Amino acid sequence: MSRFRTALRESGMLLLGATVLGFIYTAAMEKGIFATRQPISTSSLLSSANAPVMVARDQAKAYFDGGNALFVDSRHEFDYRLGHIKGAINLPLNEYSLKKGVLAQLPKDKLIIIYCDGAECNSSIELSARLIADGFLNVKIFFGGWDEWRSQNLPIDKSTP
Repeated sequence: MSRFRTALRESGMLLLGATVLGFIYTAAMEKGIFATRQPISTSSLLSSANAPVMVARDQAKAYFDGGNALFVDSRHEFDYRLGHIKGAINLPLNEYSLKKGVLAQLPKDKLIIIYCDGAECNSSIELSARLIADGFLNVKIFFGGWDEWRSQNLPIDKSTP
């Protein structure tokens, strides 16, 4: 019984020590409950005057039906080839520097709607920030993205290799 109590006491001390160290680290790094400033996000880098607007599926579909918007798929080329919103061009976020020339001929006020996989994907937000930094004025994000578009059986296309 003595060994059990000793082991229990040592476990408790280790747990207490780890908790104290965790709090010290969190306080020193100003994270969690000790956070004193807002984290810097892509959206905070954009001024509110030219920040992209999130659009819902119905709005994205209305823009699609109107035919005046350019849909930009920010996913990898492999995913794009498997399926994308009909008429969308592929401009993967990680290849933006190499492929941004595809937008060079567009007027800066052209309506551009960027999407990726959906809510779990942020490449559309990051790509919109880059487009705005490059002078595009009318950038919107369809945050529901490919997953939501496809799930509603809206017009899609597949690329052939």
